[in-house]
Amino acid sequence: MKIRTSTFDIVALTSSLICAVHCAAVPILLSFSSLSSLHFLHNPLIEWTFIGIGVVFVFVSLWPSYRKKHRRARPLLIAAAGFILIAISRLDFGETWETVNTVSGALLVSMAHFINWKMLRHACRHKL
Repeated sequence: MKIRTSTFDIVALTSSLICAVHCAAVPILLSFSSLSSLHFLHNPLIEWTFIGIGVVFVFVSLWPSYRKKHRRARPLLIAAAGFILIAISRLDFGETWETVNTVSGALLVSMAHFINWKMLRHACRHKL
């Protein structure tokens, strides 16, 4: 359980960071006229795929760690705040609104997995 959950946290942290970079970089890249052919990167299917992967990793990594290992809700609350920001970003208040909230939400989800990973490492060291 320890290795699998820790691996899921690292993969989830990485995918959340990739999501944040994607959400921050695509609007900037699309603003350059010579890169306008990259418009396919601003695809809702890609965005919803990242959101879906994020939710799966919360249930595969954060929830079992909370229930079976450290019993601290902090990573779950941070991840929930991140997903709330991502959901709020879907409201159509403009490109800047979407970018800021989506990137902030993805960074919060990454931070939740990092904190969970640190808590698991700390819990394992104290069991030795």
